[in-house]
Amino acid sequence: MKIYRYGSSQRRSSQHGQTLIPIVIFIGLFLMAMLGVAADYTQVWAHRQMAQGAADAACEAGAADLYLNAVDPSSSGQNGLQSFSWIGADFDCSSTTASTPPCQYAKLNGYSGSSVHVSFPATLPGVASLPTSLATAFPYMEVTITDPVGMSFTKMVGAASTVNIKAKAGCGVTPINVPVPLVILHSSASGALSVTGSSKIHIFGGPQRSIQIDSKDSGALAAGIIDLSQGGPAIPPTGSDLAVFGGPATKPGSVDVGSTGHYISPAAPFGDPFASKGAPGVPVATGSAKPVPFAMNGCPDPNGCVEFTPGNYTGCNKSSAINPGEQGCLLLPYTGSNPHFNIAAADWSSGITYVAGAMIQPKVNNPKSYVYLALNSGKSISPAASEPNWNNQSPCTRQADGSCLGGLQPDNTITWQNIGVVTLNKLNTAIFDPGLYYVAANGFNLGDNSTVRMSTATGDGSNGVMFYFSTSATVGVTSNSGKSSPCTSASSGSGTPNGCVVSYKINGTLSSAGTGAVASRALQCPGGSPNPTQVPATLDGNILLGPCSGTYASPDGNRGFLFFQNRATSAAPSWGGGGQFLSSGFLYFHSGSGGTCGTNTSCLSLQGGSGSHSYALGNIVVDELSLGGNPEINMILNPAATFAVLRATLLE
Repeated sequence: MKIYRYGSSQRRSSQHGQTLIPIVIFIGLFLMAMLGVAADYTQVWAHRQMAQGAADAACEAGAADLYLNAVDPSSSGQNGLQSFSWIGADFDCSSTTASTPPCQYAKLNGYSGSSVHVSFPATLPGVASLPTSLATAFPYMEVTITDPVGMSFTKMVGAASTVNIKAKAGCGVTPINVPVPLVILHSSASGALSVTGSSKIHIFGGPQRSIQIDSKDSGALAAGIIDLSQGGPAIPPTGSDLAVFGGPATKPGSVDVGSTGHYISPAAPFGDPFASKGAPGVPVATGSAKPVPFAMNGCPDPNGCVEFTPGNYTGCNKSSAINPGEQGCLLLPYTGSNPHFNIAAADWSSGITYVAGAMIQPKVNNPKSYVYLALNSGKSISPAASEPNWNNQSPCTRQADGSCLGGLQPDNTITWQNIGVVTLNKLNTAIFDPGLYYVAANGFNLGDNSTVRMSTATGDGSNGVMFYFSTSATVGVTSNSGKSSPCTSASSGSGTPNGCVVSYKINGTLSSAGTGAVASRALQCPGGSPNPTQVPATLDGNILLGPCSGTYASPDGNRGFLFFQNRATSAAPSWGGGGQFLSSGFLYFHSGSGGTCGTNTSCLSLQGGSGSHSYALGNIVVDELSLGGNPEINMILNPAATFAVLRATLLE
């Protein structure tokens, strides 16, 4: 008999359904928890992004003041800026610090009070320290924002009800390389750049910002005619910017920025772009002066020149007669109460070993005081009673190729050449061999009727000169310097018109045979930029060229530092002249921001006479700059030379 157990089978089926329900509930709860966790941590991620954005903004806002405090602390509280007193000590954005730039920007992004912390570390991870020359007390700043984010679902599984999100931003000042405009560094002067009278500045080429004035004064720019319409890096140039921290707030009508330039006021101070360039050491060699006849080593004056060699001019002779080759000061002309020579060259001596290039004057049979040049090294005749007769009393004849023929005199193993005369009471012109001129208390002064040029001698091989002024004594050029007429004909001791000087040729070629085939040192550095089209092929007046190579050359292969004033001294450099002048290289006169020129301030004055078109090639960095008189100064800025300046940057 079969027995059917219906009840037992039904109970097993019912138990299976009861097991499934808890599993479904568990899975549902698990999925809900996971969705809750995902929602919570999506919220965390979103708050993390918002906090980081707020920290970055707050740090960048504070870095702007950090930068200004580094380059110009006196701008604190000026031109709408807050006081920089908040910089230095760590703080939270409480009520007493809520108005500081980082706190204001944090608040704009939703964070305030103790959730925002500002600190000033000495270093930042992975960020190189500033060079010593650019060091500042507070180079870096960190902003840390703490954001407590509430957990809606995660706390149900035992986690904390909130998670503190931290976002950190590091910023500060860091060096970047920028092209250098005409920079006026005084932080508070009225008329820091002053163009008065009928004077005019024309800017050609250079970076987009042609002029930067750091003074916060509302009259920092006292503008005459400033023409920037041909400035800037565009080809052809169509205009460039003039930026001033102070004012005037609107562009003066006499300032022309062209079609693509701008007048920017206020503009953050630029700072000293040459701050990282160290001053030179004192040279071991002593500088010297000697008289040389016309055309020798590029002497352009028929009366002869003073040829200077580079070296240390500390303790130079400034007021008495000196012998050729002694340490005469850089004070022209070499006549009167200035240094001067009583002889044009040393007397010939018997039995002496002379080197090629030595110059002498015979002791006998030389009524016109001719100077003779040793064409080779050798020993003069001996005894003295056998001195040559010096029968050849005609100077060598200048050739179109620059050589000089004739005027030869044998002397034992030496051949001497009569190279002309030096008119000692008319030594108005100087030529400078390439190298460093370390100038001390007596400065570098060009008086009436003086002219200066570059020599064609090798010197130190740098192809140019740098004058470093170690004291407050500086460069001074009178209004009657550089006014000599160009020679139409010239030979040693004779020039037409009277008192003329042979013109300078920028391509380095020789003057005409009729003017002595005098050589010029080329304006362009070897491998440097082509000569500017604005500079005429032939120039008169004073011509000085900075070095093409070495420590003080321009980083782009063009001419570098021509004038460099000791930063620890104040000075009042002045360059006048009724004729043309050309300076190629950097003019650097910076010592600070004193109350007046000459008191912790270096102020450059450029003057000129009516119709004098002069040229300043390179870059000018000075505390103050004034132009007066009636000159037209053509400033051809270098767009490729870059130097390190500080800039506010987000670093981490």
